[in-house]
Amino acid sequence: MPKFVRKAALDRYPEVAGGRSSADWTHVLLTEEEYNELLRKISVAERDVSEAKQRAERAISDAKWEAAQKAQQTRQEAKEQVAAIQGELEQERAENAHQRALNANLLRVSRERANADRNLKPKKERCGYVVVNSEEKETGFRAGSKRLHKVMLWETTIQTPYSVQMAEAVVRKQIEEDLFPAGKKAMIVGRIGITGKFNGSYEKFLEGKTQNPEDPFYNGNVVISRQQRLKRRFRLEYWEVAIVHTKPLGDIPEDLLPFEKKPVQGA
Repeated sequence: MPKFVRKAALDRYPEVAGGRSSADWTHVLLTEEEYNELLRKISVAERDVSEAKQRAERAISDAKWEAAQKAQQTRQEAKEQVAAIQGELEQERAENAHQRALNANLLRVSRERANADRNLKPKKERCGYVVVNSEEKETGFRAGSKRLHKVMLWETTIQTPYSVQMAEAVVRKQIEEDLFPAGKKAMIVGRIGITGKFNGSYEKFLEGKTQNPEDPFYNGNVVISRQQRLKRRFRLEYWEVAIVHTKPLGDIPEDLLPFEKKPVQGA
């Protein structure tokens, strides 16, 4: 059993009263067996600590490896998904391009047939649109008050190359793309003096013109989209579109007239 002692003169180590609970002891005396047991316990404790540390390090390493594997798997799956989506997009683009080509070809054939049916020559070159009528009309509008104002605008009727058998939604979309294409593509109606299209009512157009008096857009021959309308002329067998614009048309090119100008006799 350990003895709790204190160091005294002449290198003596007398045992203190009270043992471990005493405040006077400075050393502990052990038998060889007790000392060896203490060393064993220390060794076991150190080994346990070392093993626990190794287990913790292995667990951390395993967790890092597993996380890296999952991250790599996630990246690979993401790459595969992106590749699959890109493949689908490319296929869809190709199919859309093919469909657009088919539609363009069908529209071209339809336009040529319509030109031939109306004796518009040369049928392969003419756009299929012809100006049927253009007249000045009094139009009512309200600007800033409930009182009705009157203004003289121009209404132009244009015959399209599209048969009345075609659905309204299809024709409306195609006419919009033909007459008022997006981007820098030239407008067909630009050839008859139309300079632009205002997407709104005449009241809103006037409001914009008042706020921007120097803007050349508002001083041009502008189509008022709110008053644009379609006509399904069954007797003539073709759709027509009526556009309302702010100024009279300019000169009408021959290929946009519904007839060929006859040569002047004697000329």
